[in-house]
Amino acid sequence: KDGFLGDGLTCYNTKLCSFNCLKLSSSTRSGPSSQSVQFNCGNTVCPLGMDCISNNATARCADPCEYYTVLDDDWRSTNNTVNQITRCDRDVSWQGWYRLFLGQTSAHIPERCIDRYRCGTHAPLWITEPHPTQSGVIVNRIVCNAWAGSCCYFSSHTIHVKLCYGNYYVYKLVKPSTFLLQPTQLICGRDKLQVGLNLVAMTSTGLNPFSGNLASRNCSWVRVLDDVVWYEVEAQAGACGNTLRTNRTHAIYSNSLFIYPTNVSFARPVSLPFSCAYPLDTDTSLNVAIRPFLPLSGSGTKARASMSLFRNSNFTEPYPAGLISLPVGSPLYVGVSVEERDPSFALVLVDCYATHSSNPDDPTRYFLIQNKCPTDRRQVSVVESGSSLQARFSALLFLFQGEYRDIYLHCSLSLCDRRSSCVRVISLTPAFLGLLVWWYECL
Repeated sequence: KDGFLGDGLTCYNTKLCSFNCLKLSSSTRSGPSSQSVQFNCGNTVCPLGMDCISNNATARCADPCEYYTVLDDDWRSTNNTVNQITRCDRDVSWQGWYRLFLGQTSAHIPERCIDRYRCGTHAPLWITEPHPTQSGVIVNRIVCNAWAGSCCYFSSHTIHVKLCYGNYYVYKLVKPSTFLLQPTQLICGRDKLQVGLNLVAMTSTGLNPFSGNLASRNCSWVRVLDDVVWYEVEAQAGACGNTLRTNRTHAIYSNSLFIYPTNVSFARPVSLPFSCAYPLDTDTSLNVAIRPFLPLSGSGTKARASMSLFRNSNFTEPYPAGLISLPVGSPLYVGVSVEERDPSFALVLVDCYATHSSNPDDPTRYFLIQNKCPTDRRQVSVVESGSSLQARFSALLFLFQGEYRDIYLHCSLSLCDRRSSCVRVISLTPAFLGLLVWWYECL
């Protein structure tokens, strides 16, 4: 599939897509009558306005106004800005002449620059001169691609156009040229995005691989390894011009690397866009076993984990690592956290449950929190979730299935974009009851 951005741990950019746009034809046209083009057909030169066209496996001079293929894709309209499916005219095997339609109305290729991301593609195509006004002749027209603020960013190519009797046009279309330099590779690390450029390939195209900068002009950390010039940027929103967008499953960081020509004092750089996608879901398990018993006490060594059991409701005194013995009915104060993550995110408790084994995939589970909400608000309270990179909850310790067996706690977690909606805990006090009620808004 042609695409523009890659993601994953190591990936490669592919070619940019382009597409012929369609625009509804008007009843009157204006423009110069250019020099007519004539075609050879075997040893014969076709008369003006004719081309060498194959019909029934025989090539002969014929009028393209009578022998054409209808091209009527609605997504080619200049009004189309929807790009869930990106199409490429490079993928079409163009043969012969085409007449363009939008619905039941004749259409024509635009004579003006079209904004990128229209016509169902990345770089829309348009012709640089007006259509011919003299019928019966075939003329050349130059086609350009719009991209990166330029109306002719890539190499242009030529098509043929004829105005037919009946005031419509036919076009002899060819595969568009969309040459785009590509990074050698893209590494999406946990903390950094790294873009690699092949030293020899960049130099051979007249570009200086050491001249680059990211979207923020002063960002250009460079190192060389095995003939690859590496640029890197932190995986964080705003770092060196990084943009961040999120969907239901991933956080996507995007940027562009700009490379300049060699030995040119003032020149427009080549833009190499790239992006990395990181999953929002994660999970963790408490590295401590809890054994319920009728009142006794115990202790163990302190554990360093992203999920901890605390002695107090302030979550300031963690239990040491190992086996912890607690009385039935004791409150469990559990805190989880993530480290080295972008502060644009907050940690959300999705599911927290207890098992009788250290295996988080144990099919026998006793849920304390499910779908971001406590299963029993009388025994479970979410203290913090969705507001920072740590989350906390408390629960009462009771026997599961009436057995005095070791208990292990596990949590499924999710990171959410703090700029949008995250799980919140809101305290309300209904006046008519005079009681404190906790209301959980589960998103």
